[in-house]
Amino acid sequence: MKYIQSFSQATRARTLPVMAVPVVIGALLARQQGNPFSWWLFVLTLLGALAAHLGANLLNDIFDFAQGADQAAYDLRLSGTTLTTGSPLLLNGQLSPGIYRRLALLCFAVALLCGLGLALFRPWVLLFAILGALLAFFYVAPPLRLAYVGRGLGEVDIFLSFGVLPLLGAFYVQAGNVTSTALLLSLPIGLYTMAVLYFHHFLHWRGDQKAGKMTPVVALGEHAARVVGGLILGVIALLLLILSFTQVLPWYSVIAVLTVIPVQLALREARGDLPSYLKLMATNMNNNLLAALIIIAALLTRGFTHI
Repeated sequence: MKYIQSFSQATRARTLPVMAVPVVIGALLARQQGNPFSWWLFVLTLLGALAAHLGANLLNDIFDFAQGADQAAYDLRLSGTTLTTGSPLLLNGQLSPGIYRRLALLCFAVALLCGLGLALFRPWVLLFAILGALLAFFYVAPPLRLAYVGRGLGEVDIFLSFGVLPLLGAFYVQAGNVTSTALLLSLPIGLYTMAVLYFHHFLHWRGDQKAGKMTPVVALGEHAARVVGGLILGVIALLLLILSFTQVLPWYSVIAVLTVIPVQLALREARGDLPSYLKLMATNMNNNLLAALIIIAALLTRGFTHI
């Protein structure tokens, strides 16, 4: 049990829903478009995606720890304005960077095996896997270091790797092709997940600034970054409206738009203090999941009409 808890904490397994959501939606969308649903292909796809996600979390913490970003946030935590959110077991010395690297290799090995198994039936799945691996690696690794160069490049990375690619990949595994419907639906899913990372930056932007990590909050400043956050939420709501009224989704899936409202309200209340940003993060994550459940429920109904 102790090892399981350590593994869960090190890999930040609590974040797995953000990867599971696009995979489930992509597979269900393929089913609703008249393709036969294969449970074993779905399970293999989900297992591979989740393993890759855990590996990416470990990789992120390895590089953040090496660059001093988490230590900088840790040093500022007593001010009450910064929260340490990465590599907790590295910071307290409970696990070494070497163990983190071995765990990351294990996770990526599982993802690779799943990808190779899927490639026997869907050869182009390897393209999705390679693109996802490159995005995960260069999010923090040189020479690109997208999260550190920042200015929105890290957010684009997350949008693709936690929205577009897994949804399209899961759809392709079931359907054997990719349609415009799948691409359109991946946009709000990816943006909602991207918003999780975006608002996460507010928790530790001072530590990021100290470590030279140019996140949007560091680059824009708190006020401007909150304005941009509101715009992102507005685009998510607009896309969900469009998808509902153009019959990409059933019209009643428009209910998912309402999930954006509590997040906007929490963003309005956030004014630089850590508790309000923690509330914003929790509200966004909860409503992100709620929107996903609404979309999944809509896809499971008979009234779905595709383009």
